[in-house]
Amino acid sequence: MRHVVLIKSKNPEKFNYCKFGTYKDRKGKIVKLVDPNGIDISGYEMHQAVLSLNINDEDDKRIYEFLKNHPLISKFSIDDMRATEEKSAETALKSAEAITVASKLNFNEIRDVALLMGLSLDLDDMLVKAKVIQYANSSPENFLTLLNDIDKEHRIFLKKALNKGVLNKVNGVLKHGSNNIGLTDDQAIVWLKDNADMYALLKHQLRTGKETVLEEAKEEVKEEQVTKSNPSSAMQELMDDKQ
Repeated sequence: MRHVVLIKSKNPEKFNYCKFGTYKDRKGKIVKLVDPNGIDISGYEMHQAVLSLNINDEDDKRIYEFLKNHPLISKFSIDDMRATEEKSAETALKSAEAITVASKLNFNEIRDVALLMGLSLDLDDMLVKAKVIQYANSSPENFLTLLNDIDKEHRIFLKKALNKGVLNKVNGVLKHGSNNIGLTDDQAIVWLKDNADMYALLKHQLRTGKETVLEEAKEEVKEEQVTKSNPSSAMQELMDDKQ
């Protein structure tokens, strides 16, 4: 199988000729080019702006090994075509994976991802979904990283809380009332995790639009947890708790 490497002049319009002669490597060792018979030759002459070498071929590999560390190689670029093809294939597969994942998201999930991307949620649902899928195609690594972020729930909350005025940013500092939550999202997430009761209260305020006492917020969180863990028996358990 061919493994093509291209050595290309960085200024091909002005390229005419280049002679790569014998040189010393970084350790001071003399590096010579030898012909197929093992005889030393004066160097390699390049007459075209682009040189194609198949480094799976013994003779081409010998030339490549001579040229790749030559002092004059700084005037050229080296393109490993197989590496480029493999990278393109990898990117295509990753894009396909990201598009598949994005297309399976429901509209609430799509809007959460769009929020993290910084898109306006005033757009039509189908347009938002199209933009998310487009992002998944063009930046699959970033999309999948965003989607699989273990702190995604907290990041979404911070975005929504700022949009709804539950949190404010004053001089670059995230605040709730007089409480400083953090300078960055990551700092704010640590604060939310360390202050679970306050986090419950803030989520309640975001959901209802009303400030409430801590015990009411905790009770609502408990009801949500019961519903998620066993929807079929959620109502009975809640009635038992309140009796």
